[in-house]
Amino acid sequence: MTEQSISWEQDGIDSGWFFARNVGSVRSSSSYRPGGWWFLAKWLPDTEENDIGPFKTKTAALAEAERLAVRQFKK
Repeated sequence: MTEQSISWEQDGIDSGWFFARNVGSVRSSSSYRPGGWWFLAKWLPDTEENDIGPFKTKTAALAEAERLAVRQFKK
């Protein structure tokens, strides 16, 4: 997996939620919880303590999600 091969899709119901197969999801403060944008990795349980963030921008959250995903799959 490379950052270039990651394709983010916007959720059809919640416009503040983006997801990528085998990577996880990024959610905005308006659709998830206050503070900014949050990343939940696909390889971690869906619990609040596994949220990574907050990030000030969606771009920053997506970049960190991609960086961590590439690192995870190189192991």
